[in-house]
Amino acid sequence: MGISYKQFENKIIEYTLKNNNGMTVKVINIGCSITEILVPDKHGEFHNVVLRNEYLDGYFENGNFFGAVVAPIAGRVENAEFTIGDDNYSFKANQGNHLLHSGNLNLYNKIWKSSVEEEKVVFQYKMGTEFPGRPLIRVMYSLSDDNELKLEYEVDAVSASVVAPTNHTYFNLSNDLTEDVSNHAIKADVKSFLKMDEDLIPISAEEPAGVFDLNEGKVFGDVFKSEDTQMKIANDGFDHYFIFNKNNRAVEVSDERSGRTLKVTTSFPGMVLYTGNNLNENTDLKDRQPQKHAGFCLETQESPAALKIPLGFDVRINGNEIYKRQTVFSFGVNK
Repeated sequence: MGISYKQFENKIIEYTLKNNNGMTVKVINIGCSITEILVPDKHGEFHNVVLRNEYLDGYFENGNFFGAVVAPIAGRVENAEFTIGDDNYSFKANQGNHLLHSGNLNLYNKIWKSSVEEEKVVFQYKMGTEFPGRPLIRVMYSLSDDNELKLEYEVDAVSASVVAPTNHTYFNLSNDLTEDVSNHAIKADVKSFLKMDEDLIPISAEEPAGVFDLNEGKVFGDVFKSEDTQMKIANDGFDHYFIFNKNNRAVEVSDERSGRTLKVTTSFPGMVLYTGNNLNENTDLKDRQPQKHAGFCLETQESPAALKIPLGFDVRINGNEIYKRQTVFSFGVNK
C-alpha cells in the first residue's frame, strides 16, 4: 500500500493511492478532485467507477463538479444570504435569486496546497476576508486494505462562520461504459427528506414515503419514471437532501450486473442524493457515454437549509472550535 504523485503543467499534481488488493484512487490538487477509482467486479476485473473530465485542465472549469470538494457551503442558500448572530451576509446569486455551491467563492476549481502525511493525501485552502471567519479548510484522503476510501474534513475559523462542505463525486458501478445508472439499486436508513419548491430550495422535512422511502430500497430506473411532483421539479430524478437515522448513518448502492457494491458511512447527519439529472449528451466525459443519469452522487454533508428551517443541526460554527467530519466509501462485490 502506498501513495505516489506526478506533477503536470499548470501546477496540477495528481496523487495515486493504491492498496494491497489493487484498488487505486487518483486525486488532484484542483478542488481535491477524485479523478479515478479502480475497483474489481464479481469476476475480479478492475474498472473505473467514477465520472471524470476528458482532460485534467477541464477541472479548472468543471461545471458539473466531477469528483470535487464543494466548499465552504455545498447546496443552495435561499436568497444568497444568511445571518450569524446579529450580522447579515449577502453574496452574489448564481442560480436565480439564490446561491448554489458557494457561487464564485466555491473552491472546486481552485489549486489547493497539498502534501502526503502519514499515508494520507492532505489538501488545505485558507479563505480570506471574502467569507466570514476566514476559514482554513483541510481535506484528507486515505485508503485501507479493506477497500475503504476515507475522506476527513476539518475547518478552523478565526471567528464565527458557516460551513457545509461535501464531495461531489459521481459514481457508476457498471462495466458497460454506455449504461446510465438505471440498473443500480439504493437502500438507506433515512428518517426524512427535504421537500423543495420550484427553485429547488428546501421548504420542509417530510417522512420518506413513496419514491422517497429508501428504507425499503429503490431501483434508480423506477425513480426516473416516477410522476411524483418532486421528481419533476428536479428534472426526473433525485436532487434531495435525506436525513439519516442517528443510529445508522449509512447508504448502500449495488449494481447486479457487475456485482459491485458501494457502502457509505458518515458522521454527517445526511446527504444530498443526486442522480445526474442535468447531465446530457454534451457533457464532457472521459470513457463513459455522456448522457442524463450517467452517474449518481452521495453528497454527505449538513444541509444549508438549516439556516432557514429547523433540522436538528446547524451549519454555523464558532471561532473557538475545529469542525471535524468524515465519510468512508467502502467498495465490495456480490457474487
